[in-house]
Amino acid sequence: MIVSTKELGELLGLTERHIYNLEKKEVLSKEDKNCWDAYKNIQAYIYYKISIETPTTDGKEARVRKDLADAKLKEVMLAEKLGKLIPIEKVAKELEDIAITISNKLYSIPHQLKRRFKIDDVMYLALENEIENTLKELKDPNIYTQQALEIEEKIAKEREKQELSDE
Repeated sequence: MIVSTKELGELLGLTERHIYNLEKKEVLSKEDKNCWDAYKNIQAYIYYKISIETPTTDGKEARVRKDLADAKLKEVMLAEKLGKLIPIEKVAKELEDIAITISNKLYSIPHQLKRRFKIDDVMYLALENEIENTLKELKDPNIYTQQALEIEEKIAKEREKQELSDE
């Protein structure tokens, strides 16, 4: 799965700067500008962290952490193969197609009503104006950014709960 630098940072719990520093150290590698193979880089980061910790910590503990990390990585890969994970590009394309279809249907409503019920021009223009304003409001990215932030906050809280319950 290809992710951006920011997304890779979120997956690994690192800043974008730290990711680029690890790339310079040849721990991580990107596929293209701002495109990283999540599986390959997560695994590389795990090996890097274990190699750093192994000399200073108990080898068995490091091996257990590595095995747990590998198991989680395999779970993610299996979920993707089973279709439980959907690439963001596919979701974006589907949403774009839906938005275009809805937009076209809404734009046709005033014309259909004018033909069917012989509404006057004032009503026709009012309907057309309301539909146009509604579509402009829906296109406003700030609405979706705010919703994404709220979802991200909710996920972070759930993650914190999970971490507390694991301890």
